[in-house]
Parts: sequence; C-alpha cells; structure tokens
Amino acid sequence: MFRKLIALIRLEIILEFAYPISLLFFLVLPLTFTAAVGAGLEGMTGENDEPQEFRTRIYVVDYDGGPLVENLLDALAETNLVPEVVESLPENAFGLEVPDGFSQNLMAGQQTHVNLHILPAATASQAVDQYVRGAISRIGAAALIADQGVSQARDANLVDDVEEAQEFFNHVFNTSLQVAEDPPAEGIVIWSGNGVDEVLRQNQPTAADQASAGQIVTWVQITLLGAAEVFASERLGGTMHRLLVTPASRATLIGGKLLARLTLGLVQMALLFIGGILLFGVNWGRNPLALIAVSLAFAMATVGLGMLVATFVRTRGQAGSVVVGLAMGLAALGGAWYPLEITPRLYQQVVQILPSTWAMRAYTDLLVRGAGLMEVLPAVGVLVLFALVFTTLGIVRFQSYE
Repeated sequence: MFRKLIALIRLEIILEFAYPISLLFFLVLPLTFTAAVGAGLEGMTGENDEPQEFRTRIYVVDYDGGPLVENLLDALAETNLVPEVVESLPENAFGLEVPDGFSQNLMAGQQTHVNLHILPAATASQAVDQYVRGAISRIGAAALIADQGVSQARDANLVDDVEEAQEFFNHVFNTSLQVAEDPPAEGIVIWSGNGVDEVLRQNQPTAADQASAGQIVTWVQITLLGAAEVFASERLGGTMHRLLVTPASRATLIGGKLLARLTLGLVQMALLFIGGILLFGVNWGRNPLALIAVSLAFAMATVGLGMLVATFVRTRGQAGSVVVGLAMGLAALGGAWYPLEITPRLYQQVVQILPSTWAMRAYTDLLVRGAGLMEVLPAVGVLVLFALVFTTLGIVRFQSYE
C-alpha cells in the first residue's frame, strides 16, 4: 500500500507541473503579490511614519550667572524645547528670564522663581509652559535633596568646611539629576496616527509580516482546495470510477490524492516562508516547531475542505471557480488581507468559524508576539478539528462517487 501511495503522490505532482505556467501560480505570483501588498499596507498604515516631535525655541536671559543655570538649560533641552541664551528677549517669541540669585537660593534650600514669557495666541503656549515647569521642578527637587543632604552631613560631621560642603552638594545634586533622567517608573505616551494609537500598532504585524502571512494563506489555499478540482475532474472523466474497480483500496486512492495535494501545499508554504525571510525580512524562523505545527494543521484542514467541496461541484469549470472564489473569500474574511485587530469585535467573533482566521491568528502570534508551540497549540487544535470534520464529511459524501 505504501508504494501505491507514493506512486499516486508522484503522479499528482507530475500532473500539477505538467505545464511551466504552473510555477507562476505556485511561487512567482505569491511572492510578487507579497511585495505589492506589503508596499500597499505600509503606505496605508503609515508604518514608517514617526511621531512628530514638538520642538520650539525658547530664548533665555541669564541674570544669575550661577552654576545651576547650566543645569536648567540642560533640563530644558531634554524636553522638546531648544533653549538659546540671549542678552534680551526678542518680541513675539517664547522667553525665560532667570533672575539674579537663582542658583544661590536653590543651593540654600530657598524658594526662587523664573519669569516665563509666552504667546497667548500660540497653540504651543500650554506645552511650553508645561515643559518649563517640568525642567524647573527637576532642578528644584535635586537642589532641595542636595541641600538636605549637606545639612545631614554637617550634623554627622562628615563635612568640615565650605569647600567640602560645596563638593558634597554637587555630588548629591548631580546624582539626583541622573536618577530623574532614568526614573524607576515611567509613563508611556500614546500618540494617534491614522486613527490607530501606538499601543495597538505595537500589537499588530508589520506590513511585511501581514503581507507574507496573508499571501501564504491566500495562495496555499488555492493549491490545497485544488483537491476539489482533482476529484471533480477524475469523477467527470470516468478516471475515478476506473480506479475504484482496481485492486487498490478506496482508502489508498483517496489517501494518495489527499496526501499529494497536502504535499504540494506544504512545499509551497516552505518556499514562501523562505522567500519571506530572504526577500522581505520576515522572521519566520523564530519557532520552527510551532510554525510546522500550525502549517501542517492548516494544510490538513484546507485539503479536507477541498475534498468536501469536490462532492458538491458538478463540472470542471464550476470546480475551478469555486476553488478560487472560496480561497479568496476565506482569505479576505479571515484577516489575510488586513489585520483583524482593526475590525469590530463582533466581526472578529463571527469569523472564528473559518480555518483561515485561526491560521492567520497563529501566524500573527508567531511573528508579532514570538509565540512558541504551547502558545499556538489552541489554534492548532482547532485547525485539526476542522480537518477531521471536513475530511469525515467528505468521505461520507464520497460514497456517491461510485
């Protein structure tokens, strides 16, 4: 039986590539569409667009000349402001006046102030005000901590003179500023781009990921669902009836044709995975075992569906149209052409009845979230269940072939 299976598989593969144009649909067009769809998705989603930073110049007049003014300028520069020291403030510009005694008061732990000149009519005024307040708060907090540190050091007799006190102050002050630059807790700014915020974007596949996975699902479904064309063609041509009266068992005949189609689909997947890695930089090789499990389960489910479809079509032309239409429809509805994350929740729930949805979900988990075998096992299990249901129904309906 094993030799008969191998012979049937070999025959089906030879027939599949009997004409050179078959290679066009098997490999060339899928890779071409991957490139085109990836470019289109990148253009629509603005994937390469970066958040536009708000940067504006603020002019600073330094009446103090003390050592902490330089720290203040650095703190302003670490926001989205560009400080520039000038002799006098220009008109119609954001400006900051640092009064005399600014550094001395801060180093003594005393309250001080700066004068901020804003433009009431400018939309950036509120942002500039917040940036300046933030910079002042950083410098003031660091100075207060350093002043208290010096007081405690004096009480503990750790500093003896003004020079040592100043050195200790500078050390604590600079340490406090460094901690403020790299805080133990930080907020995440979410910016909106094209209606999709950054947090959502981080959980979506890139344009290349989406295109590679989506085109694999689309084109491989055509190959796998092609089982419907094979069975329909042989039934209508009388080949199937002649095969059924040969010594080969029904299981061998059906199994050989299904395995042949499954082999073609898996080979096509492997080539498209390699193409995605080499041509588009898609990270398909991160979890090979998980990738194999998902791909095999998806192939089994789809080829089983192809067998079931074959029992409904009545002509060769009808089989070909159904295969292409069904493959495209399943791909489109299952998220192969766009991320399902951008669709309404209800839609995402409804399309759970499609094997393509589970395949795309698993591929996305592998690419975007670095999922391993255990994480994709639920999707693999659902796809295997699809395979069992479709194949069983196909075998039951296959009785009408006699």
